[in-house]
Amino acid sequence: MLYFIISFFLFYALLHLYIYRRLRLSRRYIPIFIFFYISPLFWSYFDNHVSDPIAYLFILLSLLWMGFIVYAGFFTLATDLYLSISCILDKFLSIKLPRPKLEIKRFLIFTLSLIFSVYGYIETLSLRVERYEIGTNKPLFNKERIKVLHISDVHFGRIMREDRLKLIQEVWLKEKPDIVFSTGDLVDGNPKKIEHIAQALRELPAPLGKYAVLGNHEFYRGVKNSVEFTEKAGFTVLRGRWVDLGSIAIAGLDDEACRYFKACVEPIEEEKVLKDIPQDRFIILLKHRPKVKKEVIGKFDLMLSGHLHGGLYFPIGELILKRYYIAHQGLTKIDGSFVHVSKGVGTGGPPMRFFTPPDVAIIEIKKEE
Repeated sequence: MLYFIISFFLFYALLHLYIYRRLRLSRRYIPIFIFFYISPLFWSYFDNHVSDPIAYLFILLSLLWMGFIVYAGFFTLATDLYLSISCILDKFLSIKLPRPKLEIKRFLIFTLSLIFSVYGYIETLSLRVERYEIGTNKPLFNKERIKVLHISDVHFGRIMREDRLKLIQEVWLKEKPDIVFSTGDLVDGNPKKIEHIAQALRELPAPLGKYAVLGNHEFYRGVKNSVEFTEKAGFTVLRGRWVDLGSIAIAGLDDEACRYFKACVEPIEEEKVLKDIPQDRFIILLKHRPKVKKEVIGKFDLMLSGHLHGGLYFPIGELILKRYYIAHQGLTKIDGSFVHVSKGVGTGGPPMRFFTPPDVAIIEIKKEE
């Protein structure tokens, strides 16, 4: 965890320095760059000790700047590559490409960064309801079908507040799910400031219950408070155990981040928690990250995960994440087991997305011969 923090602030410093130097900004921008660079150091203090409206505004502006500066760094790098290529073509092939003046370069970079940032923020509010059907020959309480609502990565806390709650409530009340699952990062901040959100979630009905596992951010923010918030929200938290509902068995594991804080509830290996579950049950495995050993696939019917946010930015999910996880978004069937990976409702960093809108899933499990 310490290495991650050091690496983040080193990268963040180099990003600010790179933009400042390459765009040859005047010295009057230095205080702005320094203020926003160090602002993440004060998130916890503001979240825990400053009045809610001021803390919300400070953290929101800090995160919006973070997203904006990432875009600015990307477009600065893109223009530098373009200028380098134009110089090479001019020198060796006498091909002259237009080279914008510094003022135009600055204008283009900051304008594009602002446009992408605004679009990215708007996309975080565009919740999609993804619908899937899967069949099973296992008994479903003598019902023809069961409706599942899967939510993940809401990140209730510092800036993910009533707007995300409203998005979830609208789907929940309209769809009337039989059972609801949260696959981690439900809470990401000071739980005391969002107790009203926990109460609102508790009041939402689910005849077969609500079940949750912990994500990495619950351990970052304090596992005890995170568990308390999740239970106040009406969820049964599964940590290295399974529950038998009769026709359905539900197993849940702590996220692997628990190791960094020596806060794991054993077992955290999926094969251990699954080994005693009767195979005549419809087995649902809850795990924050979509990672399982190959020998476990086929020993559960449906696995629900999150964590990846679809990559947040479209190329990341397609080019990188799908190489390291068994799935990175949507519903996938792997050797007899279904795996659903949510893109999440909220964001853990800057409230921005790019062609990976937030989602919740309605999965209907229907009985088949």
